[in-house]
Amino acid sequence: MNEIANHAGHLMQFDSALHWCFLIALFGFVVGGAWVVVRILIPLRHLARQASGVMQGELPRFDRRIGGIGEIEQMRRSLNHMMGQIQAAQERELTYRNALTESQENERRRVARDIHDDTIQSLVLVSHHLELAARAAKAANQPGADHLDDARTQVVQTIEGLRQIIGDLRPSMLEELGLADALESLCDRHPKLRFAVQGDVCDIAPAQELALFRAAQEAIYNAEHHAQARQINARLIYAGSAVSLEVCDDGIGFAIPHHLQEFAVRGHYGLLGIRERIQHLGGQLQLFSAPAAGTRLMVTVPLSQKALAAA
Repeated sequence: MNEIANHAGHLMQFDSALHWCFLIALFGFVVGGAWVVVRILIPLRHLARQASGVMQGELPRFDRRIGGIGEIEQMRRSLNHMMGQIQAAQERELTYRNALTESQENERRRVARDIHDDTIQSLVLVSHHLELAARAAKAANQPGADHLDDARTQVVQTIEGLRQIIGDLRPSMLEELGLADALESLCDRHPKLRFAVQGDVCDIAPAQELALFRAAQEAIYNAEHHAQARQINARLIYAGSAVSLEVCDDGIGFAIPHHLQEFAVRGHYGLLGIRERIQHLGGQLQLFSAPAAGTRLMVTVPLSQKALAAA
């Protein structure tokens, strides 16, 4: 009996030791799991949540500490440095593009001035000489007078075409009469265009006028040459603290890419240039389209404090 009792006591001691070992192991597992969750999984989840904005075209900042093991903190610092470098590169690129846009406008003005002061004046002189020659030929009953008249007509048509080009390169009406009248003048050259003004017209900055005018030119060109539109409607909207330009067409439409940068891959830079010009002025560009559903372009720029005070 004593041997059985001793054996039972040893078993109980072994079971008790095994029980404590199990509890200690379970406690270690729980503590270890909690450490992994707190020091690794939660910080990684914070990083993943911040980094998800990159897929939407955003540049999140990783400047706040999120805890975790040293490797995760090093990863956060690296991501923050990388985002800073990307943002700085984008700002440099935007500055360069804005300078390039300004350079293009200056070059357009120079070319328009050269065409007006040199080419057109020379053609006007040629037209005058052709008219005199045609009159002399008719007075002398010499053959070829009709050909001279035809040649003069072609020269006059060329002059008118060059003046339209000058109007596209340097919209003089924009400088002389303002944005609304300049957009109204586009109807003369684009029979499909219908234009209206909504709200009380007020003066806006020249850079904003030029940006909206260029946006209208680009939208009208795309509607006529790409969308095969039968009708184009444009509205200049003065509302509150902003002025907007809306251009709609009934053309074939298209599927808008997730990011407008994809237009550059396809070789279409017009809308990208307009968007960058508008964003530089603190405005925004919205584009709506679908296959067989037409296209609507909305460009909005904020009014300056001076314009708001004068309104």
